[in-house]
Formats: sequence, C-alpha cells, structure tokens
Amino acid sequence: MKGLVVKEKTGIQIDYDLEKPSPATGEVLIRVCSASINPYDVESAAGVYDAYFKEYGFDKPVQTGLEFSGVVETKGSKFNPGDRVFGYVHLITGWKTHAEYITIPESFIAPMPPNLSFQQAAALPLGIMTSLAVYEDLVQNKLNLNVLIIGAAGGIGVYATQIGKLFNHRITTVVGQKNTDFIKNLGADEVHASESFAIAESTEKYDLILDFSTRLTLKDCQKTLAKDGIFVPALPDDTNGGNSEHKQVGYLMVMQGDGLKLAKASHWIESNDIVPVIEATYSFNDYIKALAHLDNKGKTGRIVMTLVP
Repeated sequence: MKGLVVKEKTGIQIDYDLEKPSPATGEVLIRVCSASINPYDVESAAGVYDAYFKEYGFDKPVQTGLEFSGVVETKGSKFNPGDRVFGYVHLITGWKTHAEYITIPESFIAPMPPNLSFQQAAALPLGIMTSLAVYEDLVQNKLNLNVLIIGAAGGIGVYATQIGKLFNHRITTVVGQKNTDFIKNLGADEVHASESFAIAESTEKYDLILDFSTRLTLKDCQKTLAKDGIFVPALPDDTNGGNSEHKQVGYLMVMQGDGLKLAKASHWIESNDIVPVIEATYSFNDYIKALAHLDNKGKTGRIVMTLVP
C-alpha cells in the first residue's frame, strides 16, 4: 500500500511498498478515502514529537495525518465492511492517516453523516472534538457565555464558532479582513478584522477567550477576561502563560478520537447547523503542494487530500 513516510534527509515522501496493517482486538481496518493536512504533520516530520514517540513505543512507518474519512474493510463489534466512517487517530500511538489503509480502535470513529462527501467528513473530526471539549468539558455545558475567538477562520475556529452558537453563546470573532463576511455567515455575532483589532482597547468582558492565532498571552487578556473567565491558548507555553497553573488558564489537548462526540455532532451536521469548511483539496500524489499550502495566510477551514476519488 502507499503512504507518506518521513525520511531524515529528504523530509516527507511517498512510499508505495508499505505493508497493509492488520487490526488488533477492538480495531477495524479502514481504507482511507480522504485525510486532512494539519500543522501537526509538519511538526511531526520535523521531529517535534520524537521524544513522545519513543516514550510510547510508536513504531508505525506513517507518522503524519490525524483526521480521515473512509470505508471499513473488516468486521468489528460495532462496524461492518462497507460502513462509511470518519474519525481521528491517537496523537502519538497507532497508525496515522496519510496512508491507504489504517487500523484504528472502533471507539475512535463514527458513521459518516449521509449528507457529506468523504472530503467534507475528513475536515471535521478535530474541530468538532476540540469545540465540544471546550463547551462541554472546559466550561461544563454553561450557556449564554460571552466568547471571543481569535483566529476563528482556521481549521478549529470555524467549528468553535458554529458549535458555540449551538450552545447559545454570544460569539465574537477576530479574523483577517478578507474573511470577515465569511465568518459572519457562519453565525458569529460580532466580527473584528485582525488588522485593526487590539485586545488592550476592548471594553468587553469575556467569559472565554480562545486564541487560535497563538499570538496572545494571559497578560494580554486579563483586563478583558470576566472575573471567572478563562483564556485558552492553542499552543500553551511558558511565554503565553499556558503552562502556568493560573486559575484563568484553560488547557486543551485532544489526545485521541472519540466516536461518541462525533456521533453526537452528526445530527447537527445533517441539519446543516454545522457545515464543513474546506480551504482546498489535493490528490494524495500532490502531497507536497498540500503541505506547502499550510503556509498560506488567511486560510479558512481545513486542507484535505483525496486518496480515493
């Protein structure tokens, strides 16, 4: 089978002679039809996660690709051959999705909503699970919060915006000027162009600030946070305060797929309360162009590669 592999001197390249995996107990074999491109993939190829791979005994030839859609090839306890599914793998262990076939625990996947194409389904899982982790787990299903999303047009922000409205929150977004109408059409109550927005000048008090731009710090946001408000940096570190134990810092890490969360969102998807957002699609053989597209500024949603037309 074919898949993307990381070569030390030449970076990511396609290999056509990989061995098809065999499912373990609790897993199914899936033929991948579409898979997303994520900043994780470039970081993984650059060795950012090598220490974690070593610690957890990661030994698969493909180490890039998190989200996917595809068709089940083997019978499991929940799924049967021919079932169309979508899902998210484990961040560290197990098969990654930039391969023709993967094995994955059945608990990580869910049936594809029937109104979606494979490309659309592959653009959804991480955004859905991250957004539900925010609104269900982090703020414990509270309603009517005042939420600020910085970088709302990206691969997670577009779903945090839509799902936030489903929880009856007031959503204020900050995006590039060219994406203001786009994010307004996704349901944002208020939209600011990032070129003219300065959080220090805001007179609002927000219960939740999601920074998908990775530009803000806890210090930047404290004046704007409500008394019990939470600041969530996408990439927490010592500089932005994300590694602190401050009571106003929230931490998000979607470590593995969650079929229950994906299934829960399916009725929203079928009723078009959640719509998939795709920046661009590429054939799997054009993976170099797809990866390069990550560097484009002002992207909306996900970049998706198609393995099966």
